[in-house]
Amino acid sequence: MAGLLLSVVVAGRAQDLRAGYAKADITPTGPVMMGGYDLRGAPSDGIHGQDRLYARALVVEASGVRVAFLEADVIIIQRTDIFRRKVSEATGIPVENILLGDAHNHAAPSPNGELKTDYDRQFNDGLIKAAKEAVANIQPVRIAAGNGHSRIGMNRRQVKPADSDSYLTFDENNSSQSFGKYKTDHPVLIHEFGGVVRLGANPLGPIDDAVQVVRLDTATGLPLAVVIHYACHGTSLGGRNSKISGEWMGRMQEFIEKQFPGLGAIYVQGAAGDINPREVGGLDGVADNIENTWALGEEIGREVVRVYRGLTPEPLDKPRVQIETAEILLPRQYRELFENFTDTAVKVPTTVVRIGDLMWTTFPGEMFSSIGKQVKATTPATDAYVMGYTNGYIGYFPDQQAYAQGGYEVAVTHLDPASEHIYLRAIAKLMMRFR
Repeated sequence: MAGLLLSVVVAGRAQDLRAGYAKADITPTGPVMMGGYDLRGAPSDGIHGQDRLYARALVVEASGVRVAFLEADVIIIQRTDIFRRKVSEATGIPVENILLGDAHNHAAPSPNGELKTDYDRQFNDGLIKAAKEAVANIQPVRIAAGNGHSRIGMNRRQVKPADSDSYLTFDENNSSQSFGKYKTDHPVLIHEFGGVVRLGANPLGPIDDAVQVVRLDTATGLPLAVVIHYACHGTSLGGRNSKISGEWMGRMQEFIEKQFPGLGAIYVQGAAGDINPREVGGLDGVADNIENTWALGEEIGREVVRVYRGLTPEPLDKPRVQIETAEILLPRQYRELFENFTDTAVKVPTTVVRIGDLMWTTFPGEMFSSIGKQVKATTPATDAYVMGYTNGYIGYFPDQQAYAQGGYEVAVTHLDPASEHIYLRAIAKLMMRFR
C-alpha cells in the first residue's frame, strides 16, 4: 500500500505545471557606455534615484520539458548565442529552449556575449545567477492570464504638418547641433517638408495598447511571478540623459512587486518598432525628466495590478510545454545587395512556445506593432505574445505601408518591403505544427 501511494504521488508531481523565478542585480558599479543613442559621446555619470537594473528569469516545466524566459533591463544584447550557451551549460536547459530578450531600455548598457568589458562580465554572471536560482526554485504552480489596456505608448512616426525651418535636426536624439558629439558652434537652419515622416509623437497613429498579464501562484496560493507584456520603446529618457535608469518598465516592475510581497515581475517587450512613450526626452521640445519616466511606469503598473487582482490561477489540466523553432529567411534590402549580391537573405531565428493555451513567438529585433498584431492573430491560442528583441538582433521590421511613407525605421532596415507578407506566410506555416 505504501508503495502504491508513493507511485501515485510521484505521478501527480510529474503532471504538475512547475515554475521557478529569480532575479539578479546587474546595475553597473561604475561608468559604462550606454546604448540606444548615437548622440552620446561619453560614459554614464551616475544612476537616477534608487533605480536598479536586473536580469530576470522564469523557468517553466511540464512533462519533463523546461523553457527559460530570460529578460534583462538593458538594450540590444549582443551575441545572445554565447550568453544562451553559457546559461545552458549552467542549468542543463537546452539552448533552443532558452529565450533571451531585453527590455530595450535606452538608459542602460548593451552587453556583449564576447565579454569584452567588465560590465559584460558582470551581466554574464548576473544572468547565469538568475537562471540557476530560478531552476533551484522550481515548484508546482497555478496559472491564469488576462488583458488590460494602456496608452503610455504612442505611435512615433510623426508626419510633418507644413513646411518650416528650424535649427533642430530631424532626430535630436541621433544628431544634434546643440548637444553631444555633433554639436557645432555654427548651427544652420534645416528645412522640413510638410508630409515627411520623422520621429516624434503621432497621436493618430496605430499602436497595440494591450497590457497582457500572466499570473503564476504557488500550489498553496502564494504569489510567485507575473509576466507583463506590452509594446513600447524604453525612450522616455533621451540621448541627453547620461544616468542609468530602469526606464518606465523598470519602475513598472518595481511598483508591481511592492504591491505583492514575494512576487517577482518579468517584463517581456513586444512589437515596439514604431511605438515610443507618450513623451520622449529630446523630441518635440520635451526635456528629459526622470519624474515623468517614473510616472509612466506607475501608470501602467496600476493597470497590471488591476488585471492581476482579477485573475484566479488554476492548475493546468494535463500541462505540456511544446517548443518549435525555425529559421525564417527574409529578402535583404536592395541597397545592401550592392555590397554583396550573393547575400540576398536576412536570417530570422524564431522560437514558438506553447504552454496550455498561452503562446509566445520570438522575433530578433524591432517589429512594427501592426505586424505583431497579425502574428498574435495567427496564433492558435487564446493568449498570444510577441517577444521582440529576443535571441538576436536584426534591426527594424517595418510593415509594407511604411516603405512608401519613408522615415527613420525604413531608412535603416535591412529588410525588403516584401518581407512582411513573406514572414507572415512563414509564421502561419510554423503555427500549423501546433494544431
